[in-house]
Amino acid sequence: MRYKIVSQKGNVKALLFLVGIILIVSGIFYSQRLVNDLKEQSAQYLRFRIKVFETNINNPNLNTDINFLFNEVIRGADYPIIYTNVNNVPQSWMHLEKDIPQVHPSELTKKDSLRLYTYLEQMTGENTPIPIKYQDSLILGYYYYGLSPVINKLRLFPFIAIGAAALFILVGYFGFSYIKKSEQQMIWVGMAKETAHQLGTPLSSIAGWLELITLDRSLSDSAVSEIKKDLLRLNKIAGRFSKIGSVPELTLNRVDEITALVVEYFQRRLPNMQKKVSLRFSAKADIPAVLLNQELFEWVLENLIKNSIDSIENTNGIIQIMIQHKAEKELVYLDISDTGRGINAKQKKNIFKPGFSTKKRGWGLGLSLARRIVEEYHGGKLFLKESKPGAGSTFRIVLNVPKKLA
Repeated sequence: MRYKIVSQKGNVKALLFLVGIILIVSGIFYSQRLVNDLKEQSAQYLRFRIKVFETNINNPNLNTDINFLFNEVIRGADYPIIYTNVNNVPQSWMHLEKDIPQVHPSELTKKDSLRLYTYLEQMTGENTPIPIKYQDSLILGYYYYGLSPVINKLRLFPFIAIGAAALFILVGYFGFSYIKKSEQQMIWVGMAKETAHQLGTPLSSIAGWLELITLDRSLSDSAVSEIKKDLLRLNKIAGRFSKIGSVPELTLNRVDEITALVVEYFQRRLPNMQKKVSLRFSAKADIPAVLLNQELFEWVLENLIKNSIDSIENTNGIIQIMIQHKAEKELVYLDISDTGRGINAKQKKNIFKPGFSTKKRGWGLGLSLARRIVEEYHGGKLFLKESKPGAGSTFRIVLNVPKKLA
């Protein structure tokens, strides 16, 4: 069962990764197609300019200088341009990435001449040169052109976007990994402290009874009886911690009966807490059995009740536990309300996060652990139903009734 869940999660991740790759490839393909369309439109536009250039040359009525036409008719383009003679020797050029002096080719320095021919070779690879003809037969020269700066940017844009996205994902991955690692560290620290706290009470009790026996042998019978209760408590605590991280066994149990046992346990302890807290419990008569792990569910109730007790700052307070059944929804609701200090709006979104606590000595694990037990192990829900600063809070547990019993 557990392996199946892990396998399904792995399949979902693989599917999401595959969809991401498809979207990226589709984006690159589409953008490159747009670039090719723009290149073709640019080439047609340039051919039109060349045609205008050739028309002026071929018109005998016009005394037109070729360089003038080159500068005035073709100059409007923003592409890198090199005009060569029939022997592919550059005659004029413009819009090159690095300016080369517009002089006669023989007057160029060796360095500039090398750079010019490098540009010419690059343009040859990008676009087929357009011949400039006289009377449709005599070739006067060739018009070499590169790509528009806009097209160059469009060609690079998908790769820049992918690089930025990859960087964002990488930063996000390490960021979330750090957060997850910090959260796990808080959980481990909290679990260690919770273990010490849970074991501390019965161990202290056993130590106290043993001390009484050594002082007064007549108390041995009652001491042994109490020590047995503490040992049962230790076994219960050990059982709870052994189930964390594994798949617990769920059996049909009455929520009201389990809750009554926890309430009775706290009612015996309340007089020693230096608070006059009234713990009230009520349940409807038609509460059906649900699938629970009794040890873990008792732990949830203990954490919620402790949370309510700690929130009551005055010497007097009321904790009300109510269970009801919504037959039409096949759900059991368990509400734990208190008259404590309440939770302000800013804290509400953080109360279930590991490590968050409003208590000076708290380690912020109780509510987080309780929610995990209810939601991950029992398939239910645990949430803060309502809370007002100074007026108390109500936590609600929602459990599903098995269909055959609903």
